[in-house]
Amino acid sequence: MPLIIALPYFLIEALAFWGVSEAIGVGWALLALFLCFFGGLFLAAFEMKRIGRVALHQQQVNPGRLAGDYGLLAAGAILVAAPGFVTTALGLLLIVPPTRALARKALAKKLRVKIENLGMRGFEATNRYREHTVYGSFADPNKPVIDEDELKGWSDNVKPEDFK
Repeated sequence: MPLIIALPYFLIEALAFWGVSEAIGVGWALLALFLCFFGGLFLAAFEMKRIGRVALHQQQVNPGRLAGDYGLLAAGAILVAAPGFVTTALGLLLIVPPTRALARKALAKKLRVKIENLGMRGFEATNRYREHTVYGSFADPNKPVIDEDELKGWSDNVKPEDFK
């Protein structure tokens, strides 16, 4: 874990544990931490089973929504499994259905924008390596150019004998 992420994480979790232990005592804070860990994992497993049952019995299932729910549940379970009250609270927000739906919508919107930008960046990058042609530059510049007046004069005076 990079230090720029690890240091604030440890500091925030230590301050949260200190605050909870000051309020209810160290022993109760440790017990609450273990209860949050096991309760959160149980809730995540219960929600995964519930979503699976709903998807099994529904005829029209949105696969994107189902995948998003499972992904957010997995992320919530990982956050609940990480030690600390703050990560447990964030994990529970991803596990509980109403807040998970809000997170799914927000993340789907961000992901859609990123995919659109990725497509444009990919198109622009591949377009740089293509052969560029300017329309109207197909003739050899060393050969004489026949202009429009010459073509018009030729087409006005054309005779069938010219093609024999």
